[in-house]
Order: sequence, then structure tokens, then C-alpha cells
Amino acid sequence: MRSSLITTLLSSEKRTDLLLLLKQKPRTIEEINIELDTNSVAILPQIKRLKENGLVVQENRVYDLSLLGRIIVRKMESLVKAFRLLEDNYDYWSGVKPGRIPAGLFKRMEEFVTYMPGRYHGDDTSSVYKEMTEAFHTSKKFLLIISSPNFSYPGICAENAKKGLKVSVLLTQPVFETFMGDFRKELDTLLLLENSEVYVLENNIVPPTVAVTDTMVLTCFSSGNSQCESNSMVIFGEEAVKWGMDLFEHFKALSKPFISELANPADFKQEK
Repeated sequence: MRSSLITTLLSSEKRTDLLLLLKQKPRTIEEINIELDTNSVAILPQIKRLKENGLVVQENRVYDLSLLGRIIVRKMESLVKAFRLLEDNYDYWSGVKPGRIPAGLFKRMEEFVTYMPGRYHGDDTSSVYKEMTEAFHTSKKFLLIISSPNFSYPGICAENAKKGLKVSVLLTQPVFETFMGDFRKELDTLLLLENSEVYVLENNIVPPTVAVTDTMVLTCFSSGNSQCESNSMVIFGEEAVKWGMDLFEHFKALSKPFISELANPADFKQEK
């Protein structure tokens, strides 16, 4: 029974999605088909398998989780989210590579994945969005590592610096070159203010994009095949913020300060 139950849970993405869907509320077959973008021919065999293993019950035309199903889904939800985050960025997570998160900091992320329920970017959770917004608006400092040329970042950094926040920004070499051409005004603003600083990472350094406030860390991962926005996690708490600050300091030690007189991006390129 134990082996059969494990196989039932982990061998089918359709069954996994169905269990997570029924965790929200009971559904009819029509509602299941709409929510999972499937059809009765494909989903009914999966429902039958779950019913046979005592995970799903049926009353009239409505399907719901059994008591056993509720207990198991409550425990498996964070694991499923962790699997999907790691799978989406397998190239990044499959090994610690030069220029990315160092082994010690990488290992500390294990505990953060445990707290992902309700904090995963893919969740439609208004309370999390509200908490994120408050974290950005009330923070006294703003640390940002930018490894993808999201054009909203320069304006956000300059705006927060003007408000008096302590703003520290690390740019990868490609992002720096893009921003030098398109957002020089925003970069100059950061340079003119005493409460802001800009650093440029060397050519072979490719960290995740990370934003650190007083209470929150927003981390965006990309293997090169997916957009940052779809592969991110938001973590609240002192330990997460400490991790984010340590990560920032690690990459800061591998970067050069951006000096206003050095207007040529070539001045920052790694010497061969």
C-alpha cells in the first residue's frame, strides 16, 4: 500500500494538480476540466486511481479530498512547489557554478524552500502581494543585484534613493552596458546621492536577481530559458534578510565601484 500510494502521488502531474485543486474546495468534473484545462477522457482515469487509493471521495457529481487526502496534500504542497521551482531552473540548481551562489549560502537556501507555501510567486495570494508592497514602501534600505535587463529597475532604484533610502545596486556586465546606454540619467542620480552606490560585476559573474529590504528578500532565478518573473520566491523574516545581505556582500566583493568619470563600459570589462 505504501509503495502504491507514493507512486500514485508522484508519478502523474495530472493527479498532483487535481489533488492541489481539490484542496481549495470540492469540484464537479466540469469544474475540474475547466480549471485544469483537460477533458473527462483524460482526467477520469486519474480520479479513479485517487479514489482507489482513498485520497478522493465522490458524493453525487462532486469530488472532494478524503481525510487521508487532506492530510497528505497539506504535507506535500510545499514539496511540490519546491520541485517545480527547482525543475524550472534545473541548470541553475543542479550544481553550484563559478560566479553564482557560493556553496555555503546555497546550502542555507534549503531552509527557505521549506517556507515557500503562500510565498511562491505563482500563488494568487493578495495578502502576500500586500506584504511585499508594504515591505518595499517601509524599508530604510534597498539592496539589489540585477542580472537581467528589466527596464523598471533603474527608475525604482533612483526613486527610492531620492526618498532617502540607502540604495546599493550591483549590475552584471551586460546589464551595466545596457543601462549605460539607456538609463544613464538614473545611474547619474544614484551617483550624485550620498545614500546610494553602484557596483559592476566582472564578466563571468552571473548571480540571480535579488532584492533585499528590511523585512523581505525577493529572489528571481533564471536558467536562461525562462523569465525571472515566473521563477521567483518571496521570503520574509530576519534569517532570510540576513541571507540576502550576506549574498549581496559576497557579490559586492567580486565587483568594482561605478565611478562617474569612467563613462566607457569597456573600462569595467575584465582584463584578459
